[in-house]
Amino acid sequence: MRNSASNAPAELQADLEPEDPMDSDTEYFASYGDPGVHRLMIADHARTDAYRRAIEAVVEPGMRVLDVGTGTGILSLFAARAGAEVWAVDESSILGVARELAEANGLASRIHFIRDRVESVKLPHQVDLLVSEWMGFFALAECMFRSVYVARDRHLAPDGRMMPTDVRLYLAPVEDSQLHVERGVGLWQRPVYGLDFTPLMEHELHNLITSAVDLPQSSLLSEGELLMELDCRTSSTSDFFFESEVGFTIERQGTLHGFGGWFDVGLGADINLATSPFVPQTHWRQSFFPIRPQAVCEGDEVRVQLRATPKDHGDRRLPIYFLDLWIERDGDEIHRAFYSHEGSFE
Repeated sequence: MRNSASNAPAELQADLEPEDPMDSDTEYFASYGDPGVHRLMIADHARTDAYRRAIEAVVEPGMRVLDVGTGTGILSLFAARAGAEVWAVDESSILGVARELAEANGLASRIHFIRDRVESVKLPHQVDLLVSEWMGFFALAECMFRSVYVARDRHLAPDGRMMPTDVRLYLAPVEDSQLHVERGVGLWQRPVYGLDFTPLMEHELHNLITSAVDLPQSSLLSEGELLMELDCRTSSTSDFFFESEVGFTIERQGTLHGFGGWFDVGLGADINLATSPFVPQTHWRQSFFPIRPQAVCEGDEVRVQLRATPKDHGDRRLPIYFLDLWIERDGDEIHRAFYSHEGSFE
């Protein structure tokens, strides 16, 4: 793929050519050439305004900033407007639009646009701040954190800062009959055009999909619990593929249809970006992990062990989640099940 970084220092041009123009990432980067994808993200006020406020609070004139996966360049524009010198890296064709936007806003002289994978980029200096909006559904989707951490280890100054600073994943038990039908296995529990499709339920229970949903607060059977927390300055890529166990006490009688997941990230300067059911909806929504429905009573103890694992090392596809479930009532185990879920981009 041709390097179009006309604003990069001349001595860097030879170093900024992609190593392999046709690889497994091609489709991934091509998807971000669609302006509609960026419209969805920029129009997400909670997301974009949180980054704006954090960048304006953290960036000082003269700082050097690396923006990984810049897209339309809006985070680079915020940083440049605050007085930073910015290196904006993206392999997608949208980078040409980002350059036009920088010129339209009088900030092109402060931003070096580099069309390449960040793993191949060489910079003339270490940077004071690495900023990236790398989170996918349930934070882990797309596995972009791998690229961010490569950039951190190569280009961030010893006293440099990360944005986000940290990430936290949460899980909660859910009762939602509509989600059970639309995104779980409930469709097969009733006649389909007068036909018995219940055998298909067993097949789907072996091929479950985790999907992005709008999860009502009222659907939670107990409060969400912290599943995993990482410091983006010190953690490693392997830490994102984790195994964690959490427990819940059911707060009301109902039917357990699955589990809802969401994430929060800290951006610095006491600014957080949350995606739970208790805050205004973001484009990430929440993630739903369907299961075989199970009746529960107030006071039941539910334990979940969730493991996230990559499909293939180095692949940007969504991870696979393995969910081990125990339900206890009055000290006795009444249910035990194991599920695997494949992620979805929808």
